[in-house]
Amino acid sequence: MDWDETAIQRWLEPLASRPGELAEVFGESLWELTLEWRDGAVREAGLRQEEGTGARWRHAGSEQFVFVAGTEEASVREAVRALRAAAGRDTLPIRPSRAGASLPDGPPSLDQDRWPRRLSAAFARHAPRHRFRWRIRETERRVVAAGQPASVARRRLLSLEGRFTAASRPGDEERDFSFHAPDADATAAELKAALIAAGAARDRAVPALAGESDVVLAEGSAAVLFHEILAHPLEADADPSPLSALPDARVAVSELEVHDDPRRLDLFGGYERDDEGTAPRAVRLVHSGRIGSRLTDRAHAGPQGSTGHGRRAGPAEPPLPRSSNLVVAAGSATAEELLRRLGNGLWIEEFRGGSVDLAGGTFRVAFPRARRVRRGRFADEVGPGVLAGELLPALENIEPVVGRDVRVCRSLGWCARGGQVIPVQGAAPDILIRRLAVRPAL
Repeated sequence: MDWDETAIQRWLEPLASRPGELAEVFGESLWELTLEWRDGAVREAGLRQEEGTGARWRHAGSEQFVFVAGTEEASVREAVRALRAAAGRDTLPIRPSRAGASLPDGPPSLDQDRWPRRLSAAFARHAPRHRFRWRIRETERRVVAAGQPASVARRRLLSLEGRFTAASRPGDEERDFSFHAPDADATAAELKAALIAAGAARDRAVPALAGESDVVLAEGSAAVLFHEILAHPLEADADPSPLSALPDARVAVSELEVHDDPRRLDLFGGYERDDEGTAPRAVRLVHSGRIGSRLTDRAHAGPQGSTGHGRRAGPAEPPLPRSSNLVVAAGSATAEELLRRLGNGLWIEEFRGGSVDLAGGTFRVAFPRARRVRRGRFADEVGPGVLAGELLPALENIEPVVGRDVRVCRSLGWCARGGQVIPVQGAAPDILIRRLAVRPAL
């Protein structure tokens, strides 16, 4: 994507001539290598490539978005022409500028040999019987906006999802596994550790019983809950939201500090520039137990401008304000102290997805298994089950004792809202919450 950005700025000028108008061009190239593994062998392989150019004009709440396949300058000119026509502006043909015009670069090397070799060794040792889907995705995104500096961002992400057979105490059992991380030097070692932990011997689980329970969310799993009950309600276009009308209201204990931080590039949802080209900043969702700021893009920004949370699910989608990395600050409590404070309840270390109903102010998160705690000691295993409740009561019932070790939740990786799927993640210490509704999974 070697564009003549000066020419594109000139083409966009008629669309940003009045106060409050936004005019932008988005180019994206996406490459994704997928391998379907079964019992140590690759059964299917595929390479997906998408390239597209989007152009957006927005004014006074009205928005037009145009998508054209390809990322060469001819695609940019076509997208801007269509956008100017839709906005009722001058639609005279735009003469191509020869300076800097070129075809997009070819697809990058997606390490089609390096990662499969690593995975083969890890699977053979830690999960020899399995059905996994492995994906490595690389994106390049370029943004040219009227009156703004142009930006380019690249990101490479790895996902592994599926099931494997573990040798458990009562006999072999199938377990779900998911792991999402940026492609980095330390990723292979972290994936190996996650496979070892997931395959550890366990007792046979008894069915979860419906009722009310106190719960400790451990091993970073609290990030999943807070993603649902804080991040989604505080996305700037999330209306109606039970939190949007409560700026600076106290909703939890003063020990609770929660941020959404796209700058954490060690997490799956991180980035140096959002999909509108804005440098992101960490946003306080809860500060000392009080509701903080909302996550904004350029279209929903206040006087301080976008928080850098404008995100696109793909080349054909316009930006929307979305969460990135949900990070909960550490406290000072040890795991042993939280276990004693819990007394009787559930100890949960993993979730398998969740959802939130903003209109009704309710949520649900599913766990594959949990440990029952009796009198401050671990007892039998239960599951699968679902935690459910209302957003505000759940926040109010958080105990003022927070774990001292913040752990990344690598099982949290993709978030779907309105059919648009984006990478997200989170990190959290152990959190104790009283009186959550529990029911068995269907």
